[in-house]
Amino acid sequence: MSTSDRNEAHPDLDVMDLERQWERQGLSRRDFVRLLAAGASLTSIAGILAACGGAEATATSPAAPTGTTAAAAAPTATTAPRPTTAATTAAPAATTAAPAATTAAPTAAATTGAAAGLPSGGKYSTLEAVGKKGGRIIEGTFADLKTFNPMLSSDTSSGAVIAMQFNYLVSVSPDNAQIFPDLASEVPTRENGGISQDGLTYTFKLRPNVKWSDGQPFTAKDVVFTYETMQKKELGSPRTSELNERVESVTAQGDSTVVFKLKKVVAPFLTSNMYGIVPQHILGSVPVDQIKSHPFSTGDPKATVGTGPFKFQEYVKADRFTAVKNPTYFRGEPALDQWIYKVVKDQNVLVAQLKTNEVDYGGITEPTFEEMSKQPNLNVQKYDTYSFTYYAYQLDPAKTTLFQDVKVRQALAYGIDREALLRAIRFGIGQVATGTMPVLSWAYAPDQIRTKYNFNTQRANQLLDEAGWVRGADGIRAKDGKRLAFTLWTNAGNRIREQYITVMQAQWKNIGVEATPKTEEWNAYLTRITETKDFEIFLVGFSWGTDPDQTTMWATEAYTGGFNMNKYSNPKVDQLLAQGLSELDQEKRKQIYIEMQNIVNDELPSFIMDFPQALPAIAKRVHNLKPNAINTRWNAHTWWVEDGR
Repeated sequence: MSTSDRNEAHPDLDVMDLERQWERQGLSRRDFVRLLAAGASLTSIAGILAACGGAEATATSPAAPTGTTAAAAAPTATTAPRPTTAATTAAPAATTAAPAATTAAPTAAATTGAAAGLPSGGKYSTLEAVGKKGGRIIEGTFADLKTFNPMLSSDTSSGAVIAMQFNYLVSVSPDNAQIFPDLASEVPTRENGGISQDGLTYTFKLRPNVKWSDGQPFTAKDVVFTYETMQKKELGSPRTSELNERVESVTAQGDSTVVFKLKKVVAPFLTSNMYGIVPQHILGSVPVDQIKSHPFSTGDPKATVGTGPFKFQEYVKADRFTAVKNPTYFRGEPALDQWIYKVVKDQNVLVAQLKTNEVDYGGITEPTFEEMSKQPNLNVQKYDTYSFTYYAYQLDPAKTTLFQDVKVRQALAYGIDREALLRAIRFGIGQVATGTMPVLSWAYAPDQIRTKYNFNTQRANQLLDEAGWVRGADGIRAKDGKRLAFTLWTNAGNRIREQYITVMQAQWKNIGVEATPKTEEWNAYLTRITETKDFEIFLVGFSWGTDPDQTTMWATEAYTGGFNMNKYSNPKVDQLLAQGLSELDQEKRKQIYIEMQNIVNDELPSFIMDFPQALPAIAKRVHNLKPNAINTRWNAHTWWVEDGR
């Protein structure tokens, strides 16, 4: 940890080292975290250890974050970025599966002759032959899904269920993020005539003989219906704003060809704007503003039909979703009979059920990593992700004026010891963020980010003083008769985030700020932050795609129909985001995104705190399920269990 605040900590003190010393003294890790939450500095904790005879004179500072780790991250569905719940990873995440396209004419991944045009031969795409057919896999989560509709999904649990039932026009390789055909018979390129020379027209040839799980034929009309419906604001889709900004028209040429005409060149179009296709024959006659409440979206075996490897069997709210194999799946009959998405109370229950074989696959927590790695029935992994933890300030003055002054926003960021949080609560599994780009991104450039929010209470207090917030008799600041007090929300059941907001409350109190932590069941919480926007500050997980475009969170237009949930707006940022999308040269794009990051990082509408690592655990009875950063469910039809049960 480094800080220039001499009153808080010595720059040579390392949180992890102090923890090791603490535990060597036979002291409880829980008490260590409690001390941190109570506002104890690392220096004072070192003093306690010294009194016990356990503190060493100096410690090595943690290594700075780097961007050289392998490109692998949280298990995800191939959907657009959305808030996440850590349902499948300890680094709560639901990410886009978008590859890092840098031109408007990406090339298809090498498939080494794979019959279905699938990736093969790589780390994640080298699969075993199916040894046994039948049986089921139970995947655990503690967050119930919100919708079954790909056009509406904005959370990890919904994304997981959707990815098992629906397909995209093209998808991405789990090995290298290169594009491969899904419902399309080939990836559009300039070479095959699928992308026009000006980069504004994309032509998709569709696979023949694909059927919906109710037996109806899949055609180009389904694709046109899906995209045209998502462009209508009455739907309430988080993708509406971006699609309307990018897509001029979507038309069918017969039953097997779809043509997209773009309003402008969009470098990552094939990666960031591919969504699950829905059936026109089910939803075509439904008024757009009623689709959200239609049985297709809420879950009904007769209405929720897809083209994917599994089909809807049963949904018991807050308990489980059960899917059975789709024998007519166009890539071949799946090996499994069933896939069950099981909702448990919280992460602790999920960890316990992984141990007892009640769950086959799920995310574990950082405190349990070492113990779970020794479980004889599990394979446990750890890798970097595109996912992050962040909190957002309410910037709509109609809801609150507390955070209109950037000095207040910056002061709160300086008031959080993120290194200590990461070490004490996440056991050092992950990296503190510098700027907005994930550590795996080709646009990650921490050395070029001008403002770094290292823990510095002196700077935090100075900024609040300059902003006119004066401490009262109780230590809490006030201005014009209004206290600097607010509610800090996160989702219930996520123990990591619950600890985060508790520690943030304590650390902010040290600078004269009163935060009241509150938690809420996931679906209610998701409604709060994405629909009603009824919050002052919320903390959640999110994930970028492999392409560095961050329009969905920072663009003004993304407040309605996007993930700009706190009403941030800066015309210069909008301009840079637009430039980044239309620039095909990767190095030029990188510089555009660095400039964009610096503006956002200085204005701080939201604060990206850290990039945790993923910690999935998979039962050893399960084969061919290979969690990765980009596209975990691409091969779900090949998953099998060795005992066939």
